[in-house]
Parts: sequence; C-alpha cells; structure tokens
Amino acid sequence: MNHENSRRKRNALNAAFLLFNIFMIALLPLATACGNKEEKPAPPSSASAPASDEKKQPEDKGDFKVVSTPVKKAEYTELEKELRESKLLETIAADLNDTIALPFDILISFDECNEVNAFYDPEKRQISMCLELIEDLHDVFQKKTKSEDEAVEATINAMIFVFFHELGHALIHALELPITGKEEDAVDQLSTFILADGTDEGETAALDGAESFLSDEEQMGDLPFWDEHSLGPQRFYNIVCWVYGQNPDKYEPLVDQGVLPDDRAARCQDEYKQLANSWSRLLAPYLK
Repeated sequence: MNHENSRRKRNALNAAFLLFNIFMIALLPLATACGNKEEKPAPPSSASAPASDEKKQPEDKGDFKVVSTPVKKAEYTELEKELRESKLLETIAADLNDTIALPFDILISFDECNEVNAFYDPEKRQISMCLELIEDLHDVFQKKTKSEDEAVEATINAMIFVFFHELGHALIHALELPITGKEEDAVDQLSTFILADGTDEGETAALDGAESFLSDEEQMGDLPFWDEHSLGPQRFYNIVCWVYGQNPDKYEPLVDQGVLPDDRAARCQDEYKQLANSWSRLLAPYLK
C-alpha cells in the first residue's frame, strides 16, 4: 500500500469513529431492551398489591470506568487521539452505568494490543478494544465492499457487534451468570439480541458483525477446531439465523438469495425466541 492510500485509509478510519461515536450513543439504550423485548403483564394496582411485591432494586457496588494508555506506534497516534477526544468510552460507560448494576468496577479501554483482538480480562476486570482490530476489520471490508464509504460503515458496525460481545463476557464474569455450552456462542447471542431490536441500523450492525467472521483465506487444514470459538462460518450462520428468526418476514431475502439455507431457516424463529428468553431472564435481576 503506497503512502497516499495509507493516508486515505487512516483518514477514513478517523472519520469512521466520529460516526461510530454518534452511532453508539444511539445504540446503547438498546442494552435496556434485554428486559423489555417481550410483552409483560401490567403490574397490579397499588390498591391491591402489597409493598413486598415491588421489584427489588439490584445492589450496585461498581461502575464501568474508562482507562487509557499511551500508544507506542506512531501509526496509531492520530486514531487514539480522535478516540480520546470524542469521549466515546465515557459515553458508553455512562449509559451502561444507568442500565446495569455491578458488584465491582469494570474498566473499558481502547488499547494497542500487538495483536488483532478484543477481549475481556477477568483478572484486570477490563474490556479492551484493540486498535489493531479496527485496522484489520477495515482491511477485511475493503475487500468485501464496493466503495470506501461502505467499508467504513461495515467496520463501524462490526466494531459495535464486537463491543457487545465482549460486554457479554464481562457480565458473565461479574454477575456470575450460568452458561451452558460455549461461552463464546452465548455472548454472540447477547450481542445479536441487543442489536436485532427491530431497527435497520441495529440489525445491519449484527449482519456486518457476522460477515466479519467469513474469510476467503482459511483452508480446511488451518481451521482451529480446538478453539473455544466456533469456526468463523459457523458464527456467521448463527448470527444470520438469529437476525432472521427475530423477523422472518423482513429477512426472507436472506433465504431466497441462498445466504441462509432453508434447513436452518426453519428453526431460526425458535432459536431466537429461546436466546431472547434466556438472556432476558439472566439479566433482568441486574437491570436498573
């Protein structure tokens, strides 16, 4: 990549995160939907309901808190500066603190990680979104999209999906939530559940998150069957299935165009209802 292309790429990513800031502010209230997606019966009138029937407020001993570390590589200096000045993480933390009661503080940061990754560290109690991942996702979507604007938008969407995925890991640890099966699949479910909220923006973010797991470069012998994550194509079909299951009429084109096979599509509505019910019940005691 020549210097001019590199400069344009960096400018595109900087611009993307100004949009990412706005987009995340719009999406964060969706976290509260974990307890509100299914219709609930009307509460009893105050005349007939004893005071003891009132919902007990969760005990809140912690907060989401932003931390920052200086970057070492010059190529990330401008991006880190844009992120810091946007106050993106502070906005995320404030909205989450209004939504979820925690037993202890959880840190959130953008970091230079020396690897393409995002992760929750239970020892540090910290969600780290790696600058290298931002760059890698942009490279991925440049190959999959027709224009730079489309690549930037898809990068933003995939990062949103990844953030809610890592938030899921943090909540499972902090709230000691019971999970059977692969935790990685469970937090993919949570991220999809939060984003597949009936809005085009949220659902597109989930679908772009799914698309980021497909790679033309993987060969059968290179696939990490041993890994705690499901394989990239499996994660893709899971997320697409759940988005479809949330609104089959709207996303019937996914089946018609062969993106989602008929055999899987037939079960997706039930799969979505199951994950929605599970995550709603798991998080309900901790929602403010």
